[in-house]
Amino acid sequence: MIARRLGRSVVLLERGKHPRFAIGESSTPLANLLLEDLSIRYNLPTLKPLSKWGAWQKAYPHLGCGLKRGFTFYHHQFGSRAAVDPERRDQLLVAASPNDAISDTHWYRADVDAFFVREAQNVGVDYLDEVRLENALEQTDEVKLQGTRHGRPLVISARFVVDATGPGGFLHRALSLPELALPDLPETQALYAHFTDVRRLDPTGDVPPYPVDDAAVHQRRHQCRCGSHERDL
Repeated sequence: MIARRLGRSVVLLERGKHPRFAIGESSTPLANLLLEDLSIRYNLPTLKPLSKWGAWQKAYPHLGCGLKRGFTFYHHQFGSRAAVDPERRDQLLVAASPNDAISDTHWYRADVDAFFVREAQNVGVDYLDEVRLENALEQTDEVKLQGTRHGRPLVISARFVVDATGPGGFLHRALSLPELALPDLPETQALYAHFTDVRRLDPTGDVPPYPVDDAAVHQRRHQCRCGSHERDL
């Protein structure tokens, strides 16, 4: 959208079709300020309400959005059912917003991504979905992308290409780029999912500095084996 506002001819290619599943994300105070600044600088007023929870709810109540007042950390005892300590010794609360109106937000990506695509089309971006890219040929002053769409050949020439398919994505494979070794990065795994009908851990909702569930909630249950004994972290 910014490239279009700068007078560029822009085409947006999508492998799937919106709305589509994507793992949700959340904003931070600095990210909100950046989004607001970009919306003003490049005359994209429809994006500005997304920079605050209150403005979002007034402008786009139909777009999936969660309230994020801060960062909540819970410590749980390994092997024990989760329960709220009345003394709150198992909590760490990090406030990020003083009130709901200017709060950070959780983004339900299926809704928000589809919204961005529609807004991009509204400012003149050409959008093609269900595209299968196969090759990227670097030439003197352009990159030629080759693939198919709905069973028909597709060729697009561009002076600049942004690949948003993630690590090991299309350009990484098409250009046979080597994988960067990260010897100091621990071999860990993460599982991401969406859940429904999850009850609030603290239903009272009146805890300072904010309701503990209206946040980026981190549940920590870690077991460490050290020698012949076990220890909870």
